[in-house]
Amino acid sequence: MSAFRKILLSMMVFVLVPPAVVRGATDTASYVGGSVKSIPLHLTGTLDVSERGELRFDYGTGTYKLPCAQITSTATTQDETRHIFRKIPVPSIAPGRKKQTLTVNYKDAAGVNGTLNFELTASQASALLETIAVKKATPETAASSSQNGSDWWGDKYWKTVRNRSEWEGAANPGSQTAQTLPGVTK
Repeated sequence: MSAFRKILLSMMVFVLVPPAVVRGATDTASYVGGSVKSIPLHLTGTLDVSERGELRFDYGTGTYKLPCAQITSTATTQDETRHIFRKIPVPSIAPGRKKQTLTVNYKDAAGVNGTLNFELTASQASALLETIAVKKATPETAASSSQNGSDWWGDKYWKTVRNRSEWEGAANPGSQTAQTLPGVTK
């Protein structure tokens, strides 16, 4: 009985592990069109957003990189469902693997508008849309914080290199205007 259980257990491992491994390898995307001529049509590769804020499409022998700051808009569209006899829609067996087309519109450094279209799963598309939105927002918040760099709360308490002009002006009594207090005459 023990040998039978071992054989049964090992058979279950060999039957169940390969589908789990295959499901983990669904991070592929297919380039289905756009204005980029360096990527061949219907080429399959991996699509992700790097830590440096670049949309990367790694395919066979090359990599296409697009900074998220150049992306103007993103959208997803549902692929058409299959039909039998062009009338009866066929439901998807695995709803999580339903394909969507991710459209990325961008403006390159020269100011020319371009488009990238990728076919990928719905879960990948939604995750990429969120990641691109976060990466696009990050440079804008960094730029706005650097513009307001002089508005630090500690400047009114400590003398630093940042606020040298303010405390040097305050130390020079000739630069201050005369203030009159109520009830005090000169």
